[in-house]
Amino acid sequence: MIYFDKKRKKILHFRKKMRKNFWDLHWLKNSDILRTNVLNLNPKSLVCKITQRFLIPEDGPILEGGCGLGNKVYQLKRMNFDAIGIDSAKATIRRLKKEVPEIKVQLADVRKIPFPDNYFAGYWSIGVIEHFFEGYNEVAKEMERVIKSKGYLFLTFPYMSPFRKLNVNFHLYKVMNQNFYLNKAASKNFYQYILNKDEVIKDFNNLGLKLKYAKPFDGIKGFKDDIFFLKFFIKRFLQILYDKRNSNFINLIKVLLDKILIKFSGHSILLVFQKF
Repeated sequence: MIYFDKKRKKILHFRKKMRKNFWDLHWLKNSDILRTNVLNLNPKSLVCKITQRFLIPEDGPILEGGCGLGNKVYQLKRMNFDAIGIDSAKATIRRLKKEVPEIKVQLADVRKIPFPDNYFAGYWSIGVIEHFFEGYNEVAKEMERVIKSKGYLFLTFPYMSPFRKLNVNFHLYKVMNQNFYLNKAASKNFYQYILNKDEVIKDFNNLGLKLKYAKPFDGIKGFKDDIFFLKFFIKRFLQILYDKRNSNFINLIKVLLDKILIKFSGHSILLVFQKF
C-alpha cells in the first residue's frame, strides 16, 4: 500500500510481509552472490565516479553503512580505498565473510556504529535512511559523528521527484491519517519513505554538513513505479526494459530514456555533503 503524508509531504510504502529477516531474504535470494554480485566490478558506476570526484585513497577509510552484499565495498577496495562495510543482516554478513574474506564487512547497526569519532574520510549510505519508520535522526547523528572534519557523506534515498509531486497534486495517492503513526501493526508492515529532499538537506545542514552536490538518478524506475495512467501496459513494458541487461541495443534505449526522464521522474537522488 502507498500513502501520502500531507503534513510531512512524503510518501509511505507498506508491504504485507515485512519479516525480521527481510533483508537476509532479499540479499540472499540469488544463491550465487559471489560471482553475480560482489565481484561484478563496474568502474563507471555511480559509487566509483562520485568517490573519485571527491576523495583519493590517501584521504582515509570509507564506510558503507548498510552494505548489503558488499559489492560497493569490493569496488572501492579494487580502487585502493580502505573500504569497510557494515550491515544488520546476520546471514548475509556471515556468508560474505565466508565467501569473500578479502573484503572488510561486519555485523553492526547504522544507529550504533562501532568506530570512534571522526574516523572516516567518506561515508556511503545507499538507500538506507528511508527504511526507519521512526525516522532517520539516530542514523544521521551517527553519520556526522564518525565522519572526520572535511570528510564527505554520500547519501542516496527515494525522493519526491517532480513526477511524484504532480501525482500528489492530482490526488493520486491515498492520504495518510496522522493517527496511523501510532498504529503498531502498521509499523510492522512499513517498508520505506519517499522523502522530501529539502527536508533532508535541512536536517543534515543542522548537523553541520553542507551540501556540495546533488543528482537525481534512475528515471525509468521512478516513472515505472509511480505511473497511474495506462498503468498495466506502460509499467509492464518499462519493467521488461528495466530488467533486460544483456542487449547492447536495449541498454542504449535505457540510457537514452533514462536521460529524458531523470530530472522529471528520478526514483532516487544522490546528495553529497561535507562536514565542517
